[in-house]
Order: sequence, then structure tokens, then C-alpha cells
Amino acid sequence: MQWLTKNNYYVFDNVSGLGPCDVIAMNDDGNIIKIDIKSESIRQTGAQAGYKIRRMQSKQQKKMGIKLLMVTKEGKCYFYKND
Repeated sequence: MQWLTKNNYYVFDNVSGLGPCDVIAMNDDGNIIKIDIKSESIRQTGAQAGYKIRRMQSKQQKKMGIKLLMVTKEGKCYFYKND
């Protein structure tokens, strides 16, 4: 949420704790982004150990236009691009 604020968004938190998105962000132009925040994870075992775990939006999230915002262990943020 700090990253969004630093990038000139007003951030509205999900107070219910449940739901398809974690936050809604809006800029000064009124553009709104619905966001589900995820930690970037690396596989620890198996044939794909060391590779990032691929995250996908649920069907409901896709239908609602919710974007995934990934956060690295270093605290860097980026929007995940699904195929």
C-alpha cells in the first residue's frame, strides 16, 4: 500500500478481510485499480525448485478486472502480467 501511495494513488483497504481484492487504488484523474496483493514466492523443492511460482487470477477476479500486485522479498512491487 505504501508503494501505491508513493505512486500517487489514494488507497482504500478491504475492511472485511474477505473478498476478491485486497485494496482499491484511485489516482487524481479518477482512474481506479482493483488489486489483489501477493508475495512473490520461489519453489523450494521438486523439479522446478528455484523458479517463481506462477500466480493466476481466479475466474471471479478476471471477470471483475482485478490486477495482481506482486511484492518481492526485497519489497519491490510490480503488476503481474497474465497470459
